Amino acid sequence: MPARTIAVVPARSGSKGVPDKNIRKIAGKHLIGYAIEFALRLRQVDGVICSTDAEHYAEVARRYGADVPFLRSAESAGDAAMEEDVLREMHQGFVNNGIDVPDLIVWLRPTFPFRPIESVERCIQRMQADGTMTACRVVTPADARTYMDAGGFLRPGFDDGGRSMVRRQDMPAAYHAFNTDVFRFPVPGSGDAFLGDRVGFEVAPRVCGSTSTTRSISGSLPR
Repeated sequence: MPARTIAVVPARSGSKGVPDKNIRKIAGKHLIGYAIEFALRLRQVDGVICSTDAEHYAEVARRYGADVPFLRSAESAGDAAMEEDVLREMHQGFVNNGIDVPDLIVWLRPTFPFRPIESVERCIQRMQADGTMTACRVVTPADARTYMDAGGFLRPGFDDGGRSMVRRQDMPAAYHAFNTDVFRFPVPGSGDAFLGDRVGFEVAPRVCGSTSTTRSISGSLPR
């Protein structure tokens, strides 16, 4: 029997950098609308939920076809709240409201409007086929040649072999991994390591890993 799979679009209302960024309109559509419509196209998903703390966000989410069975508490919507806090409260919300707890969660961050459906569906398929895989992430190519601030001087965050210049093709493959995650639910233990220790990945085009376009467009819109 296929694992029960729910897509979740997390959208708190308290963004400080760009107020109400998750319901800003880009090309005539709310940002969470892109994520919800994407989720509704996933063939292996049994339902789409928007996790938010605000009723006006919930109204927008419902217009795009998502369910909002309950709102987040102020604690799990605060600036210091982490995703594991949201997931713990979500699990309790399912139980309290008599909602079947899913086996898999597809976590669709609305700040990444570009993502290939094939990559996400492959993640779901791999999770359903391999019970030992704890999560599967959509990743995008990254440059492994990063440098850190060491008291005002640059320190390589990689083994540069003492060289001043290292070619990209001489470095191992590296990835950004903050686009879309598929993971088992409820999360194990305290939930801090909710992706577990056997995390697969599917590579998406580089544009799917950038929020710079979203920030620049959203930031230019009137408040």
